[in-house]
Amino acid sequence: MNAAHSAVQPTMIKRQPKTSSPGVSELLVSRQRGVGLIEILIAVIIMSLGFLAAARMQVEGMRFSQSAYYQSQAYFLASDMIDRMRSNITGVQDGHYTGQSTSASASNPNCTVIECNPLGIARQDLYDWSSSLHSMQGGTGFTPALPGSDTTPASGEIQDMGDGVFAVVMQWSEVINGENDLQTLRIQFALEDS
Repeated sequence: MNAAHSAVQPTMIKRQPKTSSPGVSELLVSRQRGVGLIEILIAVIIMSLGFLAAARMQVEGMRFSQSAYYQSQAYFLASDMIDRMRSNITGVQDGHYTGQSTSASASNPNCTVIECNPLGIARQDLYDWSSSLHSMQGGTGFTPALPGSDTTPASGEIQDMGDGVFAVVMQWSEVINGENDLQTLRIQFALEDS
């Protein structure tokens, strides 16, 4: 038994001394510190893009709102002239409105003070219509109902389409993407003889 016993020797397990190189767990901990900063940076970039998109939508929404306002102003001015023409059928039949357009040089016949004939009423209507779009007699501090550009001011025109059908055409200029864009509203109507 001695011989068999002597063949088996106890083995000693040697422990390795602790080295100064970092272990795997220590490497993971040190790497996680940098990952947090990268995540924050990515989150800030994504939030910045979201804020820029929201700001762009806000600007576009304001532009569309302004454009809708101008459309409603143009419709109001055109409808006002249509109502004036319908209340002066004789002036329309005599051709006092045909081919007329707004102008800063329109004269005021003062039909609101004195009684006028159909021609005077048509001229008063044209003057009142023009005063919504043009500074009359060089007045200062005037803001037109519709915007115009330096080359093309806002305007209104009455067209005779024949057979008692007329068209009121309003034109104005809006700045879209940094350029002046001509806008047009055209309303056709038929006068009814009363």
